[in-house]
Amino acid sequence: MSSLLEVRNLKKYFFLGKGAGKEQNGVVRAVDGISFTVKKCETLGLVGESGCGKSSAGRVILRLLTATAGEILYEGQNIEQLSHRELLPYRRKMQIIFQDQSGSLNPHLTIGNALGEPLRVHRLIYRKEELKAKVEHLLELVGLSPDQMCRYPHELSGGQRQRVALARALALNPQLIVCDEPVSALDVSIQAQIINLLKELQQKCGLTYIFIAHDLRVVKHISDRIAVMYLGKIVELSSKESLYARAKHPYTQALLASIPRLTPSVRRQPLIFSGEPPNPLNPPAGCHFHTRCPYAFARCAWEEPLLQAVDFDHSAACHLLDR
Repeated sequence: MSSLLEVRNLKKYFFLGKGAGKEQNGVVRAVDGISFTVKKCETLGLVGESGCGKSSAGRVILRLLTATAGEILYEGQNIEQLSHRELLPYRRKMQIIFQDQSGSLNPHLTIGNALGEPLRVHRLIYRKEELKAKVEHLLELVGLSPDQMCRYPHELSGGQRQRVALARALALNPQLIVCDEPVSALDVSIQAQIINLLKELQQKCGLTYIFIAHDLRVVKHISDRIAVMYLGKIVELSSKESLYARAKHPYTQALLASIPRLTPSVRRQPLIFSGEPPNPLNPPAGCHFHTRCPYAFARCAWEEPLLQAVDFDHSAACHLLDR
């Protein structure tokens, strides 16, 4: 299966200038040299703690944020080099679903107008009757009634608003959708419904997803491959089956160990790291995780581990692999 998206050594730095109450400049390396590919019609899960850079990576890939360095190849075309005008055709091919359904929908627009807006902006439909029929089709596609066209976002539940956000993302017939924690603010039962809907639409419409989340239970149900991020870097990249069965990086192992189980074993697997992530303005030298890793040794403190293959379709960045 051919690759739809290829990311090469992508970086996004936020430079903090001097201002009121600030003594010195600083830089946050939100995305610090990540590389991966996404095949057509697959789902790549992007997981990690809050602040690890996964949402910034998603926004940079869509050119909502400008990359500091690196390449973003969409169907072989480096879209990072394109001007605003040259990028317009790619805007239709790549869409995003945000975590905050209320904030992503204009409260002053009815659901019908919100879904029709991208079609009007991209000048795909001009006739009023045709636009109405398209909006009704989008609502039915995500399991909503066409009668809800005249309602406003505040009149819908959180799950319904997220379905509207998904319908809006589908309006332009995209190939790639970045799902930025689309179910984290929903009840567990509603989460399952949205995940099942995403999988159904993927098969029906031939969609490719980058699914950003911090909950490994959710990611397991939708992803084909998973990239684990820590302080702006990918520390493990693997197929879903291999990651959950044979995680190699201590950080990934800790995330998996922290998943609550309905039927815990007699011996509960303890967390293998403690404390908060380091200050992103001053990350540790060497392996960024070594200050929290119980297996760290001298080399970890001064040499950064590189992502290396440990099995078929399974890579990790850890010095323990060389021992």
